[in-house]
Amino acid sequence: MPKLKIALLFGGVSGEHIISIRSSAFIFATIDREKYDVCPIYIDMSGKFWIPTVTEPNYPDPTGKSEIEFSREFNQTNQIESSSDPSQLGKHGFTSAFLGLHGGAGEDGRIQGFLDTMGIPHTGSGVLASALAMDKFRANLLFQSIGIPVAPFCELERVQSDPRKVLLNLPFPYPVFIKPTLGGSSVNTGMAKTPEEAITLVDKIFVSEDRVLVQKLVSGTEVSIGVLEKPEGKKRNAFSLVPTEIRPKSEFFDFEAKYTKGASEEITPAPVGDEITKTLQEYSLKCHVILGCKGYSRTDFIIADGVPYVLETNTLPGMTGTSLIPQQAKALGVDMKQVFTWLIEISLF
Repeated sequence: MPKLKIALLFGGVSGEHIISIRSSAFIFATIDREKYDVCPIYIDMSGKFWIPTVTEPNYPDPTGKSEIEFSREFNQTNQIESSSDPSQLGKHGFTSAFLGLHGGAGEDGRIQGFLDTMGIPHTGSGVLASALAMDKFRANLLFQSIGIPVAPFCELERVQSDPRKVLLNLPFPYPVFIKPTLGGSSVNTGMAKTPEEAITLVDKIFVSEDRVLVQKLVSGTEVSIGVLEKPEGKKRNAFSLVPTEIRPKSEFFDFEAKYTKGASEEITPAPVGDEITKTLQEYSLKCHVILGCKGYSRTDFIIADGVPYVLETNTLPGMTGTSLIPQQAKALGVDMKQVFTWLIEISLF
């Protein structure tokens, strides 16, 4: 049986560019080579596509390299002399695109819509689920509608709101947690203990973003839990993994805590007890379904006084060898090579 040709899209224009490079190195190394020929396609920070011209493309080890160093080596190794027009992607005969992107335009539905227009199937969720999950305000409304606990929240819009007035008269008490409604990976997020601190942080976010989510700060145990789908015939059987407890050494699980080695401790399975574990598995699966996710997702929670409060769902979660979903799959004896095969097979449904 001939191998299927898979495009691995990575990099991208979001703030999680370097994380995508690390994730995709693991994806490239792990995908079943007996079934798939993998062509890594690098999307640089300006949005240009760099497509290998060699018969057997290679993915350089990104460890310890800057974005510039990696891109230079990637292009040299794969004999790429110039960027390619993204509209020509459909002419390369790809059976499916494996999305190794994170955040921003890679995770919010835009690249998914582009691939749909090109007629190229892709792994992960579709346009609507990707956009809804990235929109924390609308995702919270959906979570509330099915009875999943959500800390009190409101949204500010730069062109419609009077931020100072709203922040001085919140319907819930300080401290609060503030983040871009459409942000990812805890970039430009922070805690505010007073209206003055909140106004300063919101003004900072409004420099680059139009919408800000303000939410009552809930303190407790931080956990995250993945959902995978296994193809059974032409049906998708979704199941929850086991939770991971995250113990950041900083005040909260910010960008540095997530992606700096040693900045947080991750315990899988989380020592939260059987009852809470079952609740987390139930809630994560419900979040996955209500958003319309496909293939896989990962949902983050805070457990306070025995109640798991949902924070957000990620449709393209981190996928390095030590990321949370690979940890959780390993705890259940699920091989990531098999998971990637499932994702590709589901993309072709």
